[in-house]
Amino acid sequence: MQLEGKVAIVAGAAWGGIGAATAYRFACEGAKVVVNTRRRAEKLEETVTRIRDAGGEAVSVMGDVADKDTWQTLVDTALDRFGKVTTLVHNASHSYTKPAIEFTQEEWNEGLAVTLGGPWLGAKYCIPEMIRVGGGAIVFISTVNATITNPGFGLYGAAKGGLNALTRSIALDYGRSGIRANAIAPGQIVGEREEVKLATDPVEEQACRDCYPLGRYGKPEEIANAALFLASDEASFVTGIVLTADGGLTLQSPEALVRPSFRLRWRDDILVPQSP
Repeated sequence: MQLEGKVAIVAGAAWGGIGAATAYRFACEGAKVVVNTRRRAEKLEETVTRIRDAGGEAVSVMGDVADKDTWQTLVDTALDRFGKVTTLVHNASHSYTKPAIEFTQEEWNEGLAVTLGGPWLGAKYCIPEMIRVGGGAIVFISTVNATITNPGFGLYGAAKGGLNALTRSIALDYGRSGIRANAIAPGQIVGEREEVKLATDPVEEQACRDCYPLGRYGKPEEIANAALFLASDEASFVTGIVLTADGGLTLQSPEALVRPSFRLRWRDDILVPQSP
C-alpha cells in the first residue's frame, strides 16, 4: 500500500477520465479520497461507488474549483471525514477551441479561472493543512499543449503553461515546509467518452494512434500510475518537475510524421488511409 495513511483531494474526478482513474488508484493503494467535479454528478458518484466496491474510502463534493468556497468545503470535508489533508491532485480544466483573439473576455476569464485559478486555490487551501501534518504532495495534471500546440488551443495552452510555472513556484516556495509539487503532461488520453467518439470515425482514430511512436494513445490508468508515483514516498526527492507522459509524441519532429521518406525509416504504414 503505497499511500497508506494518506488523504487525497482529487478535483475533476467524474468517472471515465484521468481524475477518476487517479482517485481509484490512490484508494486501491490505501488513500482515503475526496473527489470533486462541477458537472455530471452521476459520474462523480460512479467514481465513489467503484472505489467503495473495491474496498476503498471515498466521499464526493460537487462544486466549481474556480470558487474558493468549493475548496473550503473540500478541505472541511476531508478534515471532518478523514482528519487531515496530505495530497492534492488537480485534474479539472475548462476551455474553448478557437483562434486566440476570438475568445470573448468571459470565455478567456472562465478558462483561466478553472484551469489555472483552480489549482492555485487548491494549493492555497490545502498547503496549510499539509504543513500542519508535516508535509504533503501536490500533483497537477498539465498537458503537452503547454509546450506544443494545436489549432485553437490558445486558451488551454496558456492556462496549462501557467500551471507548469505555478508548479515550479510552489515547489520552490514550500519545499522547506515539506511540500512537494509536480505536474504531469499527458499526450492524447482516451477515456470512455473519447472512445465512443473515436469509434464513429475510424480515420480519425487511426490518425490519433499513428501520431505516437508507441503506436497508440494513452489510457487514464497510465496517467494515474504516474500520479501515484509522484504522490507517494517513492518520489520523496522529486519536486518541481513536469513529467511528460505522451507515448513519445513530443520527441519527434513534425517531419517524422508527414514526410514519407522519414516515415519509412520507422513505420511501414501510412499516416491516414487513402480512399480507394
